[in-house]
Amino acid sequence: MESLKRKRKTPIQPRWYNQAYLLFLALRQHAQDSLPRTELIEAAIELDKKIGVELQLPRVFRGKTPKNSASATLTNNSDRYFVAYKPEGSKSTHFKLAYTPGNVDDAVTEYQNWFKKLIEHDWPFCFGVPKSIDETHYHTPVSHVDELESMDKELVDLSLIDENSNKVKVYIEPPTASPPTATATPVTPTATKQKEPEPLITLDQLDLTNIPQSWHDIVQVKPSLIPFGGNGLFAKRKLPYNTPIGFYFGVPMTEDEFDSLKDRVGRSSEYSIMYRRTVLDATDDQGQPITDPESPRYCPFHFMNETSSQKTASVAFVEGAVVNQIICWTKKEIEKDEELLVWYGKDVHRYWTKEEEEAQEQQKRKNCKKKETKPSTKSNNNNNNNNNNSDMLAKDEFVIVDESSAYFSSTELQIQRDSQPLNQITLVNYTKEEVEKW
Repeated sequence: MESLKRKRKTPIQPRWYNQAYLLFLALRQHAQDSLPRTELIEAAIELDKKIGVELQLPRVFRGKTPKNSASATLTNNSDRYFVAYKPEGSKSTHFKLAYTPGNVDDAVTEYQNWFKKLIEHDWPFCFGVPKSIDETHYHTPVSHVDELESMDKELVDLSLIDENSNKVKVYIEPPTASPPTATATPVTPTATKQKEPEPLITLDQLDLTNIPQSWHDIVQVKPSLIPFGGNGLFAKRKLPYNTPIGFYFGVPMTEDEFDSLKDRVGRSSEYSIMYRRTVLDATDDQGQPITDPESPRYCPFHFMNETSSQKTASVAFVEGAVVNQIICWTKKEIEKDEELLVWYGKDVHRYWTKEEEEAQEQQKRKNCKKKETKPSTKSNNNNNNNNNNSDMLAKDEFVIVDESSAYFSSTELQIQRDSQPLNQITLVNYTKEEVEKW
């Protein structure tokens, strides 16, 4: 019998079937991966008609003005699929793909360039110590992100410095005020003073003798401290708070291609991560993580183990302003030899959750009798009947069983019938012992 859970809400169309992706497909089918706005919109609408007929899917460009809808999707570009530009001598805006899906060489080159800029431009300000400032009152330069709770933040421009002036904003901790005494006179509230601008500091004011030159200088992969955690990532030196320490590398793929080629292949779904609607595939052709340090695709941040929530993570994933760039950003000061922990988000498949879900389901079934059984209120004259029926569930609380062994009360069934008519549902009265065996 078909699962009741699937009957509640069955998706009509796959997750990749949306306006942005159809524009992406239309652009990719062009020989030069580039089209002017009008031609691209017309090509996407025609492709929508074709796919809708072939796969029997509803149109994504709906309404009286589908061209306006497509144009708005191009302008917003929320999934970062496109790059708008004007060719020399052209009056119309053209669009090209922001990246080539599945291109390993391009992805590796981008990854190496990001790291080079990070080391040369950002780390001197992150790890450098001001020469004339007491180190105990020095804080890491303020970045563009204050709270690194998730990737649902505004895009982060990684470069912390003004490349023209080689200056960066630095927060200097003010002296701590003495606590008021018991006889202190209450201070009358006054108008809030305008916050003074943060001072700028230049490279020549920093001690740059201990600046890391590669990720090997700041982190290392070794056995995790977490039981059965395999390898983990550890700090080789103290890592300042609010510092970009690297990138989570993956070969960009569209959702459609990943679902067709890599989903459920090896451990690809465990190690891959999302940038907007683009999947960053962090595994090889067999879906296994890259473990050879000499491989150009090797990324130490793939070995960060997961903590239970965002709040307890020491590292956060932050979307970079550069397309498909996921920055690994410290959420706190990390001590030497401390294991780096991160929260991978809800989209990542976790192989260990299947066992946890099965255990929770078994516990739920054990609690079924407590929820479904009603206390007896009959008179003593019916004691014999009560004893005979003590092993049965309450008569008006049927159990609904489908192929996944899910069970529902009659009240829950009625709610389902009110919201969505269900067919071929079997109502059965089971004994408590039978329910516990599920």
